Amino acid sequence: MLEDSRSGRRDDNLENSLKIHHLTEEKRNLDANYDKLVEDVNQLLSTQQERVMDLSYMKVNAHGAESSSSIVSVMQSEIDKKEAEIMEVKGKYSVLMNLAESQGRVIRTQKANHLKEKEKLSEENYNLKVQVDKLTKSEDKLNDDIVVLNLHIDGLKKGIRNLIKRRDELKLQIADQLKALEKNEEKLKMIRDILDG
Repeated sequence: MLEDSRSGRRDDNLENSLKIHHLTEEKRNLDANYDKLVEDVNQLLSTQQERVMDLSYMKVNAHGAESSSSIVSVMQSEIDKKEAEIMEVKGKYSVLMNLAESQGRVIRTQKANHLKEKEKLSEENYNLKVQVDKLTKSEDKLNDDIVVLNLHIDGLKKGIRNLIKRRDELKLQIADQLKALEKNEEKLKMIRDILDG
């Protein structure tokens, strides 16, 4: 389960990194578009100012006045278009910034959770190592005790073999004593028979 959880977090982090990368690219493109639109609007405004100044020095006839007002209205519509595009880019930029900020919060939260989990796992790992060390020491002590017990058992086995040998020797001595007793009894009987007889 722990490996699955880690793998899932890794996949989420990779997915979030890809999203952030794409969002960063989109932000760069939007910034470039925004800068280009601002430049276009500034250029348009400066062009409009130059034309207005040029028109003020020229003699304006009726036809010229109509044509300059149509130019001004075309320019005004282009300015309005550019301003609408700028507003749209600003909106996208704002959405993108909010998304990036949200992604950052999520990543920071995941990182904090990951660090907490890592600390917890490190602590559990340390506790397990301490327990393993205790068990290893206990096992070594038990092995030493087993060696001592085996030595005692070997000593006891030798003692039992010696006792059995001694018992067998005593049995032989008792048998010899019984034979000698029987011979002595026979001799005693013979002596009695001689004395009685």
